[in-house]
Amino acid sequence: MSIRLLLLAGALLAAPAAAASAPSDTPFLDFPYVDSVTAAKVPAFAWLTRQADNSTIFFARAPQFRRIELASRTDEGGDPITDLLLSPDGNHLAYRTGVPRPVEPFNPGSLVPAPQVKLWLVSTTPGAKAVDLGEASEPSFSADGRTMLIKRDGDLYSVDLRAPRAKPKLFAKGGGEWSQFVWTKAGDIIFVDDRRGYSFLGRFHPGATRVDWLETGVDRLAVPVLSPSEDAVAVLRLPGQKHSTTPDQTEAEPYSIDLIDLGSGAIRALWSTRGPAITLADDDPEGALRWASNDTLVFYSEDDNWGRLYALGRHGGAPRAITPPGCEVAESEKTDAGLFVIHNCADRDTRQASLFDPATGTARPVRQPDPVLADARAAGDYAAIVAANANQAPLLRILDLRTGRPVLSETYADYHYTSPLTGAAPVEVHLTATDGMPFTGQLFVPSGPGPHPGLVYVHGGPQRQMFPSFHYMGYYASDYAVNRRLAEQGYAVLAINYRSGIGYGRAFRDAPGRAWRDASEYRDVLAAGRWLASQPGVNPNQIGIWGGSYGGLLTGQALSRNSDLFKAGVGIHGVYDWSWPSPIKGHLSPSTYFGVDKKDEDRARANSPVGHLDTWRSPVLLIHGDEDMNVDVVETVDLAQRLRERGVEVRTLIFPGEAHDFIRHAEWQKVWRALDPYLLEKLPPAK
Repeated sequence: MSIRLLLLAGALLAAPAAAASAPSDTPFLDFPYVDSVTAAKVPAFAWLTRQADNSTIFFARAPQFRRIELASRTDEGGDPITDLLLSPDGNHLAYRTGVPRPVEPFNPGSLVPAPQVKLWLVSTTPGAKAVDLGEASEPSFSADGRTMLIKRDGDLYSVDLRAPRAKPKLFAKGGGEWSQFVWTKAGDIIFVDDRRGYSFLGRFHPGATRVDWLETGVDRLAVPVLSPSEDAVAVLRLPGQKHSTTPDQTEAEPYSIDLIDLGSGAIRALWSTRGPAITLADDDPEGALRWASNDTLVFYSEDDNWGRLYALGRHGGAPRAITPPGCEVAESEKTDAGLFVIHNCADRDTRQASLFDPATGTARPVRQPDPVLADARAAGDYAAIVAANANQAPLLRILDLRTGRPVLSETYADYHYTSPLTGAAPVEVHLTATDGMPFTGQLFVPSGPGPHPGLVYVHGGPQRQMFPSFHYMGYYASDYAVNRRLAEQGYAVLAINYRSGIGYGRAFRDAPGRAWRDASEYRDVLAAGRWLASQPGVNPNQIGIWGGSYGGLLTGQALSRNSDLFKAGVGIHGVYDWSWPSPIKGHLSPSTYFGVDKKDEDRARANSPVGHLDTWRSPVLLIHGDEDMNVDVVETVDLAQRLRERGVEVRTLIFPGEAHDFIRHAEWQKVWRALDPYLLEKLPPAK
C-alpha cells in the first residue's frame, strides 16, 4: 500500500520515551468546550459552554464584547442546558433545559419523578432572572425582536417580549407541525409544513383564520429565504418520497431552486442540479440557500462532487462559482464584509476561514492559528466561531472581519482549567485501503518503550471528519482526549477518516457499497489495522479497535471478520444488525435511516457484524445507554447473547435512562473507567 509519512511515523513509534503513569481519575475529560453559538444583529453573541458536569451560557455585545454569564446548570439530574437562541436585537435569550424524547424526557439521573424539558427566557441585562415558560420548544423570534413563538402541545403560542412574564397567547392552533420559520417585517410567518414525504410552503398572518399556501405539490421543500425587499421567497425543492422504497437519508439528493413572487403568486424554477448535490442533514443547513442582495442568491451544491458556493441571479441563468473546485465548504455566513466561509481549500485535513465577495468570487483569507474551526455565526462586521487545536478544546473567538483580528479569544485560563495531557500531538498520515481507496488518519504517538500495543479508533456518524486536533463537537473532543491519554499510557492509536466521512468530496462520502450494501468502508479499517501492525515499535499481536455509534459498528465488523488481526475491542452504542429496524416510536432506527428495504434485509444482515459471528473470536466490551434513540440498546443486548452462545468473552456496561450522546458527564467518566482497565488487561503496554 502507498503510505506517506511512513518513515516519520515509524521513527516516532520506535523512539523511546519516559513512560507515563496511569491516571487515577478523569481530569483530562473535564476540559471546557463551546457546545453552540447564537448571534443577534446588533451585533452580539451568546454561547453555551460545557465543562465537566456544568453547562453555562455567556453573552457579549459590541463594541466591548465583555463576557457576561447569563445562566448555569449542572447535568447531575440529567437536565442540563441544551439549546439557546438570541433575539435579533440581542435583548433576550431563550434556552432549554433537559433533553426531549418522543414519549417522555430522558432521565439518566434516574430521578423520581423524571426531569421535565423546559424552555426559559432571560434578558441579556446582567443579573436578570430567567422566566420559566414550562414545557415548550423551538423558540422563534420576530424580525423586530418584540415577539417570540414557542411550540406547546401541537400548537403555536406567542410571548410578548415587552411583558415576558405574561401568559403566552395562542398564535396558531395546530401550528406545532410547522417548521423553518421566516418572519416578515409585518409579523407574518412563512413556514414549511411536512406532509409525510412531501411538503407545502405556507404564509400565516397573526389572527388569520386560514393559511395562504405559497407552493404545494408532490415534492419536499426546504430552507425558505425571504428577499431583502420582501417581494419574493426562494426555496429548495427536493423529490418527494416514494411509498415503495425506504430512502437513505445520508445520501445526497438532486434539487431545484424555486422563486415565488409574493405579489403575483407566480412560481418559477430558477435552476436544477444535474444529479445528487446536497444532504440537508449536514452541519450547516441554513448555508444551503441565502440572498446576497435583492438580485442575487447564493447556494451550496455538490454538482461537481465538491461542496461549493455559487451565485445565481433572481432571473435565473447559469450560476457562477464563488468558492474554488476540489475542496469543501463546511459552513458559510453572510456578513457586512462579505461571505464568511469555513472551508478546507488550503488543506483538506484541517479547516480554514476566508471572506468571499459573492459578486466577484475574490477571496481574502481570515488567518487563524487553529486547525479546526466551526459553528460560525455572523453579526454585522463580526463573526463568532469555535476554534480548537491539538492542546485546547473548541472555545469561542469573536473576529472583527474588517481587520481579521479577534476581539474576544477564550482560553482554558478563562475557565480556570489546566489540561493534564502532556503527550505529543497526533501526526497526519495518508493511507491506502485494500481496494486502492486513499484515506487519511491521525497517529497518536505512544509514550514509553516498545513494543507498543496498537489501537484503531473509528469515529461515528459516519458523516464526520477527524482532525489532528480536538474536534469541534463535544462527543469527539472527548474521544480525542481519550486517544491522547491512551497514547500517554503506551498505545499507538490510529484514528482514521474512512470512506463515508465528510471533507473529501461526495464520491468519498457516498462511496459505492458503503454501509449495509457491501460494508466497503471496512476495507479502510482493515488496511489501517494492517498498517498499524506493520509499524516499527508496534506489537502486531496486540492490535485492538474502539469506537462509538458507527464506530461501534465498525468495531463489530473488525472483531467478527478479522479476529486474527484485532485481538480485542470496545464497542459503544454500535449498530450490529443492519437488517433490524427499531420498533420504538420516534426512533432514528439506523436500518430505516440508511435505507434498508424489506427486500434488502438478507443482504443487510450478511453485511453486518451479526452476519460473521462464527468467525468472531476476540473479546469485546460493549457499552450502551438504555434509552438511546439513535441506536436501540437492543442491538447490544442481542449481540451479547449471540456472542455468549458461541463462547466469545463479552462484558457489558449499560447506563439506565441515558441517551446516545451521553447527557451526563458522569457517563463519560464511567466509559473511561471501564475502557482503560479493559484495554490494560487485554492489550497491556510493555513495562
